[in-house]
Amino acid sequence: MKKFYVKERLFAIGTKFDVYDEDDNKVFIAEADKFDIGKNINIYDLNNRKVLYMRQQIRFGAHKYIAYDENIREIATIKKEFMVPEYDITGAVGTMNMESSSILGRNYEIRKNGVVIGTIDKEFTFGSDRYFLEVIDESYTKFFVGLLIMVDMIRFHNDN
Repeated sequence: MKKFYVKERLFAIGTKFDVYDEDDNKVFIAEADKFDIGKNINIYDLNNRKVLYMRQQIRFGAHKYIAYDENIREIATIKKEFMVPEYDITGAVGTMNMESSSILGRNYEIRKNGVVIGTIDKEFTFGSDRYFLEVIDESYTKFFVGLLIMVDMIRFHNDN
């Protein structure tokens, strides 16, 4: 199991996040380009190599993202219906469900076959956002970082 925390940058063009491991080492940089139609998400390693891309498909009253790995292979489709804090995930990553235990959509459990394999928690702060990510199966780390950024863009950056 691995733990991460994610901090939103206060001063950035678009929306940017720095992802740190539990030893305070920066491990990823995440960007959501506010100038795109939709809220597309890019996750980079520290060598500025894109390791995950999530493209939002515009749907009336709902959200849908397609996730691609570093080789631009489609690995998942993520769907969220209107006003329901629950996401259905299908594709090469398997079939998963991500559901919030909070009415405000700040805490999520990611389940595969009914077993929790990751959690996302948003901290109440003034200024920049801060999230905590717990990844039980580390092979999903990059994907779960993408899911965390996607939740932030859908729930807390609806100004697009």
